[in-house]
Amino acid sequence: MGKFYHLKRFINYIIVIIIVFAALFPIYWIFQSSFKPPIEHLTSPPLWFPKHITGENYISLFKNSDIVETLLNSIIITSLSVFIAMLIGTPAAYSIARFNVGGINFPLFILLVRMTPPIVFVIPFFLIAKKLGLQDSYISIILTEVFFIIPLAVWMMIGFFYDLPTSLEEAAMVDGCSRWQAMVKIVLPLTSPGLAATAILCSILVWNDFLFPLILTGSRTRTLPVLVNSFVTQRGLDYGLMCATGVIMTIPMAIFGVAVQKYLVQGLTSGAMKG
Repeated sequence: MGKFYHLKRFINYIIVIIIVFAALFPIYWIFQSSFKPPIEHLTSPPLWFPKHITGENYISLFKNSDIVETLLNSIIITSLSVFIAMLIGTPAAYSIARFNVGGINFPLFILLVRMTPPIVFVIPFFLIAKKLGLQDSYISIILTEVFFIIPLAVWMMIGFFYDLPTSLEEAAMVDGCSRWQAMVKIVLPLTSPGLAATAILCSILVWNDFLFPLILTGSRTRTLPVLVNSFVTQRGLDYGLMCATGVIMTIPMAIFGVAVQKYLVQGLTSGAMKG
């Protein structure tokens, strides 16, 4: 029994190490590649660490491209899209979880909407934006992103609301709260880990989205994934600039993840029924 236990632990450690390596290695590779001179990107076998460390890629990126404006565009589009989606999706999920709006299979229908390939909607959204004169505007891309992340936000939040006992809201309403006040003052604070997890996932989806920004944005509102694509030219790929942009892309999401980390690990519902 002891040998089997130690073997099981050893296998678990190996699996964890493999998963961690698979998750962190791409980040390491992009980071170290962003400091390589152009000639070192084409060596065979590839270099695991640059022989000549240079910051020329970052200097060229900030000097010869609109990286600052593009970064601000990504932040604005992601922030507003997630805010609107959570503002609409959270009450919708609460209604479905508490009042069974749409029937028992409605959450599955919401998930199926999210699973629809985005390419199906590219031409309709493009034609609508063109007809309304909203090409290369924040409105068109934000509304499009909201359309695609609301189903995910609703579907995730339904699960968190289902896990919360209804007796908490009933006790609050006995004390004089309305249904809306019970949701705002009791339910939302207790489901803040779920709100944080949903916001993070939606933010990552919008932040990394390439297809719709490519079609709906122009030079004024393009996002970081579209900027990365601009480094693919007829002369080839500028690996240094692409990796430098990739490093910059990871920073805001990393900061956001660290900022909300405590909400993801807090068991706010623990002991809520005591007394």
